[in-house]
Amino acid sequence: MRAFIFSVFSLSLLCALPLQADTYRYRDGGGRLYYFDSQASALKNASSGKQERGVSKKGVLVRVVEKPDGHYFFALNRLRTPVAMTFRFRHNGQLAIPASLKGTIIIPSTSEKMIGKLKSSAHYRYEFAYQPQVQRMNNNGRAFIDAHTPDLASPVKGRYLISQGFNSNFSHNKPANRYALDIALPVGTPLYATKAGVVVAAVDHYVGGGLAPKYRGKANYLRLRHADGTMTLYAHLNTGSLLVRAGEQVKQGQRVAASGNTGYSSGPHLHIALQVERKGVRESIPFTLHGSQPLAGNWLSDPHLGVGTQD
Repeated sequence: MRAFIFSVFSLSLLCALPLQADTYRYRDGGGRLYYFDSQASALKNASSGKQERGVSKKGVLVRVVEKPDGHYFFALNRLRTPVAMTFRFRHNGQLAIPASLKGTIIIPSTSEKMIGKLKSSAHYRYEFAYQPQVQRMNNNGRAFIDAHTPDLASPVKGRYLISQGFNSNFSHNKPANRYALDIALPVGTPLYATKAGVVVAAVDHYVGGGLAPKYRGKANYLRLRHADGTMTLYAHLNTGSLLVRAGEQVKQGQRVAASGNTGYSSGPHLHIALQVERKGVRESIPFTLHGSQPLAGNWLSDPHLGVGTQD
């Protein structure tokens, strides 16, 4: 699944949109344009409680400066916490993407950073997504995982790709799934419990999937409630693949189902979220996977089989 906003650039489009030298044009996570007279004014009213939780689409803005020698990409982080960004580019094969725009990019809090340069003005589209970091720095200046962030075991044995991360506009943009992950997996991949718990819901009778409206609300899923009150949701499961039933106690690492492509889905994957109930409303919360930040575009692996890597 792709979970990004996109912008389109071509030489003719750039010529048709002249900007004054003192105007800074940005796009937010929802594709909306913003104009400022300086970076300082863009940061002036940046942070709020909602933005700190990654709710606001305008928490991170991107601008592209077109010059004769190429297009310069700048990312403006308006939050009071560092964020991790990932980009995707769509083009006709004649565009060389620099390494600086291919991996995960860390943008410091309340600052702007030049993140890369495209040397060609060929027609292309770019897409981006971001999520606040869940790491802090210790007294020695080394990063470590925040002790308050829940850590889950791997739901898959072997190496796997995070195809859609937290705070993504495509489908991870509501309280129940804002901090959900999509893991790209072939249909039938065995799935394992990331934490011990009790099965409170188990559905695997739905057949078929796609982006047609008729598939909404028809994903097979499993929900486990844990001793601390949190719940793990596994969705888009393969038809008839559940190995546990409602009321059953499940151990961490126990095989529970198989991944699929049921319900409203753009392709085979596992949708996984850690949720809590607040005043009767289910909300997703951030988490890590076996001690690693699950950033979109990253490859992770079961800790017993090797260390997660990033392509």
